[in-house]
Order: sequence, then structure tokens, then C-alpha cells
Amino acid sequence: MTYRTRRARRRALRRGTTDFPATVRSSRPGIHFTLLITATPCPEPDDVHDPHDTANHIRQDLRAAAADALQAHDPVDLPAARDACDRHLSAARTAAGVHFTATARLTLAPDDQAAVNELLAQSRAQSITDALESQRTQALAERLAHPAALLAWLLHNSAIDPSALPDDNTLADLAQRLARYPRYASEPFEVQVLAVVRDFFDQFSRPEQKRMLMQLLADAMRGARQPAHAQKIEELRESAPRPVSTTPSR
Repeated sequence: MTYRTRRARRRALRRGTTDFPATVRSSRPGIHFTLLITATPCPEPDDVHDPHDTANHIRQDLRAAAADALQAHDPVDLPAARDACDRHLSAARTAAGVHFTATARLTLAPDDQAAVNELLAQSRAQSITDALESQRTQALAERLAHPAALLAWLLHNSAIDPSALPDDNTLADLAQRLARYPRYASEPFEVQVLAVVRDFFDQFSRPEQKRMLMQLLADAMRGARQPAHAQKIEELRESAPRPVSTTPSR
């Protein structure tokens, strides 16, 4: 087609590079991004170019650029994909001797949006299932973190001969391992600290050791200007079991 004036050629080029469609793959197999891309020549090309051929080169270049920008992006996070596409296409480019930049409007076709919605629904359901399973496992580990509780659970939940049950040392080792089951990262800081303190106290089996630790804790609370808390700890210390005297009575 022959364009008689420079203005006609510019209009033809603008028509060929304004809101032209592109469909590119996403990181999810079978789901695609849909784009409307507009190129802006800078500066306007000279009079000798063929608007149809130039527009064809520009469209090919920008469709390839959009594919490069989006192939690793998840359609679930559409805002991030849009930012990446805008940043990539806004760079200055050259095709068929014409310099230009571009912008794009990125969306998902209805079928692709429906697929994304299904993925999100499945992900939420799986997250709930995983969270519930993790909570059950953590609760069981906490319940069995004492040899006696572990022994009771084994007696209740197994059909093995009681004589074949683990010995005391094995039970204690298993219970200690269960006590190290990791807590949720989302648990409040105070809860995590209490768990560590409880586990620390459990490392000392003799009553006099526990009483000494409680006195150290009370002294630390007084040093932090918390005498009321220190007094409560000392009251607990006084009510704690005392070591049985081995001195023979006279």
C-alpha cells in the first residue's frame, strides 16, 4: 500500500503498533498472560520507511520481549507480573531502524483466571490440611514428651506384649526427642521462651538442682526490678519437693 504523505505513514504506523494483542506463557503450564501493547516511536521515523513492515517488526520484537519478561512469573501474583512487564517493555528498543519504547496492559483471559482461582482454592485447602496435621503432630509430641505419658500411649495404642515395651532408658530417650519437636514460628515469642525454659528445667532431674535454678531465676527477677515476680518464684521454690535425707536418724 502506498502512503502519499508523511502524516499518513505515521498514522499507519501508529495503528499497527497501538493496542496490539499478545498472549504469552506464564510459569504455570497451560495458563497464559494476555496483553495489549502500545509502542511509541522516539523520535518519529523518517519518510522512507514502510509503515506496515515497520509495525510488523515492532510487534514481533515486543511480543518476544513480553515473553522473556513473563515466562518465569506466576499468574497468581498478577501485580508482580505487571510490574516486571512494564519495567522490561519501557526500555528503549530498536526495530527496522525505528527507536521506540512501549507500555502494556496485562490481564488474564476468563479461562486463565478461572484456572488461577482453582489453583488458589486448592492451595488454601492444602494449607489448611497441612496446618491441622502439623497442629495434631505438635500436640501429640508435647503430650508424649514425658516417659510416663509415652508409656501410657504405647499401652493404649498398641497390641504388643507389655513385656516387649521399651525399657525406661529407651522411653526417656524417645520422650526427650519428642520434646525437641519444633514449635510453630508463628507462636508468640513468650510461648517459645516458656517452652525453652521448661525444656531447660527438665534437663535437671534432682530436686535440689531445680531449687537452685529457681533461686537463680528469682535473683535475676530482682535484678530486673521485679520483686513481685521474684517472690512468686521463691514461693514455688519453697513448695517444691525437697531431697530425701540419707543421714541416719539418732
